[in-house]
Amino acid sequence: MEWVARSQARPIIAAYCKYAYWLQEEDARRLQHALTKAGRKVAEPKRAVCASLSRRIQVGIVAPDVWKNTELCKRPLTWYWHSPLAGRFLIVSTENLSAYGHHDPIRLRSVKFRPPRLPDDAQMRRLITSHTYIEAKPDAWDQLEKEDPAVQERWMRVMGIRGKTFRELFVSHCANHANFIEPVFFIREEEETVPYSIGKSAEICSACLEFFNVIGGRFRKKLVVPCPGAVIYAGLPVNRYIEVLSPAAEDPMEMS
Repeated sequence: MEWVARSQARPIIAAYCKYAYWLQEEDARRLQHALTKAGRKVAEPKRAVCASLSRRIQVGIVAPDVWKNTELCKRPLTWYWHSPLAGRFLIVSTENLSAYGHHDPIRLRSVKFRPPRLPDDAQMRRLITSHTYIEAKPDAWDQLEKEDPAVQERWMRVMGIRGKTFRELFVSHCANHANFIEPVFFIREEEETVPYSIGKSAEICSACLEFFNVIGGRFRKKLVVPCPGAVIYAGLPVNRYIEVLSPAAEDPMEMS
């Protein structure tokens, strides 16, 4: 059963806002030179993709290698390497970069939104039986046995999650990504499907995949809750939705 509601998302006054672009390396370096020449502060995060989302960074240039530099995120971010976006540079800016010849960005802004419905455990398990999700996921995504169990358990304690194992939490990680691939929990806005995150920040993994359209790029709009990494590295607010608005519906999983 699909849980649908009309849009309740409203922009917040003095909202958080970022613009994101995917570029080839040559174009990214050319842009970096132009921005630096114009006096813009350009940062190159080395350890965490989501650091580029920080309000403190005017422009962040994320090279492909950064997608495997954060130990905790190596397995989740294999989605990037499994997609046609692999090898591209990510540019995240506090301002629109149309003046530099780059148009049609992904726009991220904070909104007031409360999900009309969230899944129970049985519904989450049904979400991850979707054929489109199963076909889209990289093999490494499910390989939890390659991670140190002690690290997983320590992370659970830091997140304040009690009474479940990391594998049980992983079900919500999988279901959340699945809901942006083949939505079951979404709202309707002008007859468009707008999928949303189906858990709190502590229950979400690798939200950057939805923020930057590695997952769910075929939807013009998504409503995404920051994961713990985005909270820690970028200072995004816990459990607060970010609207992801794309200029054109283009799913990178289907790009040639």
